[in-house]
Amino acid sequence: MLQILPDLYIESDLPAVYHRGIGAFVVSDVHIGFEEEMQRKKVYLPNVQKKRFLRVYNKCREVFKADKIIIDGDMKHIFERLGSQEREDLREIFTILKEDGVEVKLIKGNHDNYIGAVAEKFDNVELLEELWVGNILFTHGHKPFQLDSNKVAVIGHEHPRISLRDRLGFNRKFQCFLDVPLKGGGRTLVLPSVGSYQAGNDISLVHNNFLSPTLRNLGILEEAKPYVVIENQGIMEFPTMGAIKDIL
Repeated sequence: MLQILPDLYIESDLPAVYHRGIGAFVVSDVHIGFEEEMQRKKVYLPNVQKKRFLRVYNKCREVFKADKIIIDGDMKHIFERLGSQEREDLREIFTILKEDGVEVKLIKGNHDNYIGAVAEKFDNVELLEELWVGNILFTHGHKPFQLDSNKVAVIGHEHPRISLRDRLGFNRKFQCFLDVPLKGGGRTLVLPSVGSYQAGNDISLVHNNFLSPTLRNLGILEEAKPYVVIENQGIMEFPTMGAIKDIL
């Protein structure tokens, strides 16, 4: 495992971070219900979000040997309601986690309206606005926050992806983690998305391209460091964004 911040580790090609101190792995942006929402808009997609989450979940349990999971926001997708298929997929997922004896901390993201109607039926699931574990804050990232110099925030929301341009002008796109120092102190670790249809938003040195108000206003982007997820190969640590700006 590669340690990227105190107590926080990444491994293999997993879009998850492991908190060794509490024995929990952390994922974000699953977006269960995306296919149902798109179907309402007459766009028909294969129903793969649930399968993708369970594949990542099972591999995380195998690799990290953990029975605790923190879902760092946007477990569901539909804003204004709880869709019927969305409800059923969530119920099936939480049932599997309960049968596995897994403790779930579910941080509310901006898409997680009405998720309590499902989560409250499972005594192993705790629904939270945010979670502090020592000096580490787990929050989705859609709301602003500030940190002291020795604190770290783990967020989702951004769906970070790096787009690299070669000498011939071709682009290759990879999901990534992004470690961002903040003005005034502290650091933010941005998690890649789990959802198959949330492939990512390109990271850049333009503050207004970021969704999180904290990264837009306080992120020191030139010093931010990507950790690139290469599927079926592993994770590659890159130099800072300022050092690779010519290939972004």
